[in-house]
Amino acid sequence: MSSLAPRDVSEEAQEQRDDAERLRTLARGCVAAGIARQALLLRLSGLPDNLKRPHHLRLARSALDPLSFADRARLFRLPNEDLAVVWRGEAAEALRTSLDTVLHLFADTGEQMPEPDALLFTLRLPEDAGTLLQAIEESLPSEDDDPGKAAPVRAAPTEPLDPPALAALETALAQADVARFMRRRQIAERLPEGGFRLLWEKRALSVAEIAATLTPDRAIRADPWLFRRLTRTLDRRMLALLAAPRELRDAGPFGLNLNVASILSPEFLRFDEALPAALRGQVVIDLLLADVMADPAAFLFARDFARGRGYLLLLRGVTAGLLDAFPLRRIGLDLLQLRWSSELARLEADRKLPDADHIVLSRADGGAALAWGRAHGIMLYQGLAAVPTGPRAALAA
Repeated sequence: MSSLAPRDVSEEAQEQRDDAERLRTLARGCVAAGIARQALLLRLSGLPDNLKRPHHLRLARSALDPLSFADRARLFRLPNEDLAVVWRGEAAEALRTSLDTVLHLFADTGEQMPEPDALLFTLRLPEDAGTLLQAIEESLPSEDDDPGKAAPVRAAPTEPLDPPALAALETALAQADVARFMRRRQIAERLPEGGFRLLWEKRALSVAEIAATLTPDRAIRADPWLFRRLTRTLDRRMLALLAAPRELRDAGPFGLNLNVASILSPEFLRFDEALPAALRGQVVIDLLLADVMADPAAFLFARDFARGRGYLLLLRGVTAGLLDAFPLRRIGLDLLQLRWSSELARLEADRKLPDADHIVLSRADGGAALAWGRAHGIMLYQGLAAVPTGPRAALAA
């Protein structure tokens, strides 16, 4: 057959499955032998359908070309169109070029674009082999699927979460290994001389992935009260996971999204007891504004308890219009998170932001967000595609 002949769909699908198996073997080999490798995982499967057309996929693959020159670099294309590149040693410049190219590729897609840290994962093997192996498993079709057919498009769930469905989901969560749903997001500090350094990692369970896996036919956010209860259940599972022996032994500073009620739960007390002394004062608890306002008395009690135990408190869910209404010192919190948006972009360039050096700007995945943050004195950012690893500065209490 001529090399110019059209590719058979089943042949291409088989090559993708072979790539998945080769990548799985490589990841497991790194774990078994302690072999160090770097990896970039590009989760194209998380894009909306209108951003996964053939030309988007081709451009995304081309964006990874700079990494092909890294030592022992190998590209793997998975059955769901996710891409992974694995190489040996450092390739910081090529990695940055590839990350910037991917982000620029989707720069004009607005709210359709997922946050960079849900699309791009920079991994180290063998430490992050679990994340890579989970992505491989998620990419594979079931045994009943016809390899020559494209995977069926799953319709968006329309049935709202109701009490019986929530009870069934909570039962499933009690039995599930939720560690596979844990995701990490980096919070970095802008350095005066340029560049960034990692300050802490936010750890969170991916609600979207849990819903898609355990209750794919339900719209879990349709009922806000039931969804709020679900997040409390997820808080308990996350705290129980972190309280397990050795889970935090080698951890650096990190953050958690928690409900106010979760700070007063038995699971939090067990987590607090398991927290190593070196991490005391190095954990950031993120509280949602709507949860804080729902029960101010419970918030004040939880705030004082958490601060007394050395935790830093961050308020998220604040919009540009509410900045002046929530001065951090008056409400007794340490940090405030703003999400980059067109509303923020319209703020006057000369407007002074209160507590700018205590603001974390999220979705900081492009030049406009970074330039705006720099102009307004913001030093902390979430959503950068990659932050150089190395010693982290201790968090100020």
